[in-house]
Amino acid sequence: MSSRTTSFALLLAFAAAATATAQDTRPVAFTNARLVTVSGAVIERGTLVVRNGKIDAIGADVTVPPGARIVDATGKTVLPGLVSAWSRAGLQGGGRAEDPSGGGRRGGRGPMPMPMPQAGAGPTGNRAATKVVDGLYAKQPVFGDLLRVGITSLALSPSGGGFPGLGAVLRPDGKTLEQLTVDDDAFVQVSMVRDSQTKKLLTETFEKAQKVVDERKKPPTPPTQPAEAKPAEKPPEPKPADGKTEPPKGNEPPKPEPKPEPKPEEKKETPPAGPPAGQAPPAARPQQPKDPNLEVLADLLEGKRRAIVQIDSAADMLHWQAAVAESVKFPRALLMPRHDPMSGTIDLVLDQVKAWQCPVLLSPDLTTQPRSRTLMHPAQQLHDAGIEVGFVIGDNTTTVRALFFRLAELVRHGLPADVAVRAVTLTPAKILGIDKQVGTLEVGKQANLLVFGGDPLSVTGALETVWLAGQEVQKQP
Repeated sequence: MSSRTTSFALLLAFAAAATATAQDTRPVAFTNARLVTVSGAVIERGTLVVRNGKIDAIGADVTVPPGARIVDATGKTVLPGLVSAWSRAGLQGGGRAEDPSGGGRRGGRGPMPMPMPQAGAGPTGNRAATKVVDGLYAKQPVFGDLLRVGITSLALSPSGGGFPGLGAVLRPDGKTLEQLTVDDDAFVQVSMVRDSQTKKLLTETFEKAQKVVDERKKPPTPPTQPAEAKPAEKPPEPKPADGKTEPPKGNEPPKPEPKPEPKPEEKKETPPAGPPAGQAPPAARPQQPKDPNLEVLADLLEGKRRAIVQIDSAADMLHWQAAVAESVKFPRALLMPRHDPMSGTIDLVLDQVKAWQCPVLLSPDLTTQPRSRTLMHPAQQLHDAGIEVGFVIGDNTTTVRALFFRLAELVRHGLPADVAVRAVTLTPAKILGIDKQVGTLEVGKQANLLVFGGDPLSVTGALETVWLAGQEVQKQP
């Protein structure tokens, strides 16, 4: 190949690269789409404009900006990306979250949901200051796999009873730990296990953390200052031996004798505080080193942090109440990741759950009453009781692909469709404290989008594309 041909080929390559870069930075407009905003009414036929990774405009009468890349979404539904508020993906090794069934969520009842780990699946102790990301290997395919099936915000929780550590919020497309981690101490994980060791740990640790809070409220003790030394008194001037005053010198007139002043009543002087003059003050007692685990829990009790409290059953809730005083209050969400008819379903402790006044994360499934075939709808019961519901989405692609089938089942049995969608978008975002950035389709929020062919809660709906921060996520080759 001649040098001229080579140069021409390089110019074409550079031009193509420049064009691709220009296309990547163009605004993107989804037109003729059914827009499920979550925060408001569904826009049946509207336009959503994305610019610089964020939603720039949304509505039924939005004008497409000049030069925008247009995505014709006729007959499609756009909704916010999934927010998984509780997961342990990637914490058990570096395997891929494969979907052996091929991901078919249509036909039959769909794949069975994977069993969720119990709270006691790990050591019991107080490791509240330990960050889950400290033991995380970032270069695992599981995070990219979960992103491609719709999870655009992912929270990881440490395992174990008691206080296993600090959970983190991840951005699933990160290639390094720094890129992967959005918030490395997003919440405190607290896990109830129905045994005497965990109950004793919960009781004693919360008492110690409360003492730390009480110490913080005390005014600081001022440091002891050494007493100031008094200036030395001038010695009296000597008088002549005969007691007479010295004659005036030169022409100066003699000075009159000072009249003696009456002596004031003697007052008892209070000894000065501190050590005697010239003596060093006593050395201050060395402060005891602070326990970082108790400091984290003291922050929690002061409302500076939030927690996710895992309680697996009604029986575990009663044991929690026996171990933790009612006066112990802190920002929290309640996690019941599985339905346990044998140890008691959530309807048996509905009054206690309502008293917590917090959202509840639970499995998006129907269940049965103990020793019965009678179906129960825990999410519907919580919603009817005025409790905000969020759903545990899952740790692998098999479970996540089946999510909208399971949501459709819950809707078919009475749960409002908007509540079902909110439970996998906005509610978990609020639990994690990221609802200002994600969870709804609103101007200024990150353009994390799922595009479905049809209604995602219908038998014909299917996930077609995933967008993260305004960029289309490439499917697995």
